[in-house]
Amino acid sequence: MMRSRVAKQTRARRGAKTVVRAYDDVNLVISGANALCLALGRFVFLPYQRAQVERVGMPTQNGKTHFAAGDSRAEEASFAMATRDPAGFTIVDLLAWGSIGHAVGFLALASQSAQSML
Repeated sequence: MMRSRVAKQTRARRGAKTVVRAYDDVNLVISGANALCLALGRFVFLPYQRAQVERVGMPTQNGKTHFAAGDSRAEEASFAMATRDPAGFTIVDLLAWGSIGHAVGFLALASQSAQSML
């Protein structure tokens, strides 16, 4: 009976114990970057962004908003802007700032890895 190399390797590894740590460096860096970016987005940049939208207003054509001019698809999606947050932090804001947090965390991990290679 012929056995493959993968089967031999798998059998040899079955007895080996793996140590799993819940709080390793990668988890802490990504979680910290996410927390930092979400806090910055909620408490620092959200009031600024809302003030800029209020100042500029909705886009217009011939002095009317797109929705008032007859474009029924120009109305904001109500489900995307619904929130219970007192400041108005929506699911769109959460996803955007969370993805920025992940990018910042991965950038920090990549730069740490590049530093260790030098």
